[in-house]
Amino acid sequence: MNDKLTKKLLGDFPRLYRNRHETSLQDGFRCGDGWFDLIYKLSQDIEAMAREGGLNPDSPEWPWCRGVKEKFGSLRFHVFAVDGFRDVYERIGDLIQAASAQSLQVCEECGAPVALCDGQLRALCPEHARQFKIRSSDA
Repeated sequence: MNDKLTKKLLGDFPRLYRNRHETSLQDGFRCGDGWFDLIYKLSQDIEAMAREGGLNPDSPEWPWCRGVKEKFGSLRFHVFAVDGFRDVYERIGDLIQAASAQSLQVCEECGAPVALCDGQLRALCPEHARQFKIRSSDA
């Protein structure tokens, strides 16, 4: 993800992405810019769920993201879970699973609808499938 979008996520969700230099986030968000809106919405939803669950943003119980990347064509978003808040973290896990499923329908590069691609596991629109020389159902 480009620097501008990375800074936006880090600036808008500083508690969720705290201590990023201690996790795989030290390498940044390892996915394309097309998933920015999906990750931004997921970040909002995680923080809202944490608040609804009674977690304090200034406490160690607040969700802490330890990595965001693409793997096998879908979004992987990893959060440290904290003992004693199982219900909240289970609901956060459900949010993450839903975003991961949605990522399969969104081009990782530009955010357009995805074309099914043969030969490589990436979520790409027809234009980016052609650019990366991947045969898509629309190419």
